[in-house]
This record gives sequence, C-alpha cells and structure tokens, in this order.
Amino acid sequence: MTPRLLQRFDARPATRRALSLMHPECPIEQSLRGADADSQHALQQEIWHGSSFIADGALLIADPKCLRVLARTERALAGPVGKLRQRYAGKLVVEPPAVRYAHGAPVLEPYMVVLLCGPEDQLAIVQRDLAKRRSRITRLDRHAGLYVLEAEAPLANLLGYCDWAQTLTGGNTDVSMWLSRYLPIDDEGPYAA
Repeated sequence: MTPRLLQRFDARPATRRALSLMHPECPIEQSLRGADADSQHALQQEIWHGSSFIADGALLIADPKCLRVLARTERALAGPVGKLRQRYAGKLVVEPPAVRYAHGAPVLEPYMVVLLCGPEDQLAIVQRDLAKRRSRITRLDRHAGLYVLEAEAPLANLLGYCDWAQTLTGGNTDVSMWLSRYLPIDDEGPYAA
C-alpha cells in the first residue's frame, strides 16, 4: 500500500473497526526499527529481498515506522530476528516480543498448546509452574520414568516459557508449542469453575 492510501485508510474509523486480525496463524510479533534514517529505509526494503522466512514459520510486514516480524511461535521469531540483527549490526532497535490480539467485540487472545516430555521426577515442578500460567492440562501420560504432558494456556502467560522450562528442569525437558485457538479475554480464563 502506498503511504497516501494508508492515510486514507486510517482516516476511516468504521473500516478500522471492521478489520479482523490478518495472519491469525501468527499469534506473536516483534518490531524492528533502524537506528538511523538509512538503516530504517534499508530495513523497510527487507520484504522485497529474496530471504523469505516463511519456512521458519515467520512473515515480514513493513509498517511506516517499523518492520514487524510475525511468527507462529516465539522460537520462530528467533531465526529471522537473529539474521536481521547480524545483517544490521548495531543499527537495529529490537522491541520485545508481543502477543497479537484479535480486536473486536469481544477481544480474542491466542491460546497455545504446550507439549512437554521429561523425567517423571520433574513432573510436579512443571505442573505447579503451568498452574501459575492459567493452563489446563489436557493429557498426561507416564511410562518408564518419563512423562508426556499436554496443556493449553494463553500465549501472554507463556512468553519465554520454552527457555524457562529448560532452566526450571535443568535442560532435561523437551518443549514444543503451537497455536490452538483464539478465545475471548477473561480475567479468570475459560477454565474457571
């Protein structure tokens, strides 16, 4: 879109309210800005370069003030953001990851499925931590001293969780995460009694 078309589009509040979340398969994003005008201009041109991050589960979106990296998971942000950090060295300002909400009535938030596998002696620690994160355990299997746990929780409560789980369990737990669905924001969550 041209800047003039964007201005006209932003001036129409009725249109803005009717928009749905674009790329709902990417519930997390990170914004990148150039530290100066030249690096900002070059950064905006990244969407036209041949380096596509779709295979990594990420998309590049050029906004007038920044380059947004949309991704399926927090881990999927790491590849594109890391490559852009290397390419631009110290000329890049990287914002922290942010959850993408579907604005409307009601506002929807992304819920993720978390799959953990590790030694059974660490299961209680993992369950306590997931309970603090408003999760609901959907499956728990134990076999031969190992556990497999599947849970669902709001993405906002899971930012940094994969690294945190590795720290919490001493690196003995495998963690995977993917988008489950979008649910209305509720202080108590959909699993409240």
